[in-house]
Amino acid sequence: MSASVADHRVRAGSVRIILSVTGALLATLLVLTGVISLLQSGPGQPRNSLVGTKVSAFTILPGVHGGAVRAPWLSHHPAVLLFFADWCSPCHAELPALARSLGAGRIGRTIVIGIDGDRSPSVALSFVTSSGARFTVAQDANLAVASTLVPAFPAAVFVTSSGTVAAEHFGVISIAQLRAGAARLR
Repeated sequence: MSASVADHRVRAGSVRIILSVTGALLATLLVLTGVISLLQSGPGQPRNSLVGTKVSAFTILPGVHGGAVRAPWLSHHPAVLLFFADWCSPCHAELPALARSLGAGRIGRTIVIGIDGDRSPSVALSFVTSSGARFTVAQDANLAVASTLVPAFPAAVFVTSSGTVAAEHFGVISIAQLRAGAARLR
């Protein structure tokens, strides 16, 4: 074998080693970036928060009990939007507990609106009725509102009187957490 062929093989082997090491370093960097991102966002919290943005997906929705449900901020009232559905297992425990505490759906000046994500109006009505909820509930059958505001059910979105998202809560929420979030709304 000639010296130039041997030199070429050595250089090719060196390039492969450099590329392999570089690839391994990049993969490690990507993994570390992902881990850091998850740690900073916290468990159960999305990485892309809507806090500070205007709610545009919900102005008027059909009511589970008929009629239409208007977004409270259109009348300059702060609101808490509670997202739930019959197909959501945690919602089966959360909704009745909230319904017992919320009554007609006001926390001071803040109006509580349920957003039911069931496709069927009869399923939505049955779930809301069986939970004992007396507060206003809208139906988001095609999840048009939910898909823009929440990553999963159950969830609560706190909206100011000007229609800006002030806070988000993903997962089951206690009445104490709900009241504390509503108290911070203006």
